[in-house]
Amino acid sequence: MIKKVISALKFLFYTVLILTISVEVFSFAATKLNLLIINEEPNYYKSYGNKWRTENTEWGSWHKSNFKDRHTKKCFDVTYESNNLGARDDEDYNNNLPKNSILLIGDSFAEGYGVNLKQTFSKILENKTGRKVLNFGSAGHFGAVQQEILYRKLASKLPHNEIIYFFLPSNDFTDNDRRFWNSKLHKFRHRPYFKKINENNYDIFYPKNNQKKFFIAINDFIFNRLQIFLLKYTYTSNTLRSINALYSKFNKSKNIVVQDEKVGDSYFFNDEESINGTLFFSKKILSNASKLERRILIVIPTLKDLKNIENGKIYKDLKWYVKLKEISLKTNTKFFDLADHFNKNEYTKMIYKCDNHWSPKGHNFIADLIIKKFFNIY
Repeated sequence: MIKKVISALKFLFYTVLILTISVEVFSFAATKLNLLIINEEPNYYKSYGNKWRTENTEWGSWHKSNFKDRHTKKCFDVTYESNNLGARDDEDYNNNLPKNSILLIGDSFAEGYGVNLKQTFSKILENKTGRKVLNFGSAGHFGAVQQEILYRKLASKLPHNEIIYFFLPSNDFTDNDRRFWNSKLHKFRHRPYFKKINENNYDIFYPKNNQKKFFIAINDFIFNRLQIFLLKYTYTSNTLRSINALYSKFNKSKNIVVQDEKVGDSYFFNDEESINGTLFFSKKILSNASKLERRILIVIPTLKDLKNIENGKIYKDLKWYVKLKEISLKTNTKFFDLADHFNKNEYTKMIYKCDNHWSPKGHNFIADLIIKKFFNIY
């Protein structure tokens, strides 16, 4: 019996080994012939900025505490660092912070994806205003539900008298809509979603199979260790990413909203369920900050949005925009739409060529714009 088990294990091992080598050889040849959708060379010296990321909190996407990580792409080479709470900063956050601190919350644009710490919006604002800025931004599909939990559970307990909330229509409406995260791979993400209770109320829920410890272990293996290894050392990653791109393109049944052209995207997004669920929690963030001296909501466009606007497309009468302005009015929040302050040509100079995030120039421009509008320094 033992001999049979050993033989079966040997057979399985060699089968997997041969299959792995075959896929790598195929991927190598296909990459060299430029046959795949993605044909990148492995780079043993590259770091993808994934090591400092984690999903072991109630709000999902976050950073490991007191951690440094490197992120390199064709157009940038930066270092990320986090403090005692996992926030992107080189100073610890505690109750000894100045009472007039400014709290920044949002996704990758607030975090400062692709730029060094001193080049982030938060540090530029901090240095130019002379006030401490607490950076509670996070990349990794970090939407309003997660932001509300983070603010309520952690950030709101720190000294601050002002909040700046970055809102990105490009993905904030879908980050916590379960319909957009229904593939088998996405089920291994630990994240909260919104759930409709009635016409006016939403609750937070985690999928039934979302057992925290299991998800943390699986996420660490799939999204960090294995992914980093494949990207760094193999051509197989090109094949896998190409298959994933084709799957996303043709598997329409997994996501009826994304595939519905009538819904649109970003500034022209118009799916009622996603909008209502997302803005319910956006309102909660601003309402929870009602005792602060000031709340500022900054809406961020994409380059595609600006092109559509210049081509005559209208978005200010769409439901999300009207409702977000109403929420701002009810919560006494300053509403600031960046699309009103630069065109597509100007914005092209503010983002990376290899990435749609703000470059150091973009962070500086936006910070100066906000300082001029709200801080009366210039």
